[in-house]
Amino acid sequence: MAELSDASLLVRSFMRAYRYTVSVWQPARLTKPLSACKVGLVTTAAFHLPTQPTFDLKLAGDPSFRVIPTDCDLTTLKVGHVSPSFDHTGIERDPNLALPITRFQELVAEGVVGALNARAWSFCGSIAKPAELIARTAPEAAAQARADGVEVALLTPV
Repeated sequence: MAELSDASLLVRSFMRAYRYTVSVWQPARLTKPLSACKVGLVTTAAFHLPTQPTFDLKLAGDPSFRVIPTDCDLTTLKVGHVSPSFDHTGIERDPNLALPITRFQELVAEGVVGALNARAWSFCGSIAKPAELIARTAPEAAAQARADGVEVALLTPV
């Protein structure tokens, strides 16, 4: 993981001035084995398919999300995240680093995970003004996951 000192002066200044909200968070306890659970994947790499609109890269960030079918060809995914604070090389070479669809398909085949949801959710990271994300789009994605019967979600923040 990069250190704050590795970031540009602009990014360091932003991060120091940003007002973070502290929340009490506890992971949920599984009521059954992972081998019997349906897993959903969520990333903030701003992946999108060539047929989907790109993320709006306005200064405050794009709070929308893209649905990525988990049977898609990962090599076709486009990276919409443009933050200068991380190197895109790894996820461009292997999208599984940020959206581990292939790895979870393997875990399902091995019986470690019960099932992989048919769709994953891709958000844009670096959202400086998250009000719409919190109020509308994250709950919308969560409702889709609940409707799909997702019992466990893995978030890969970028």
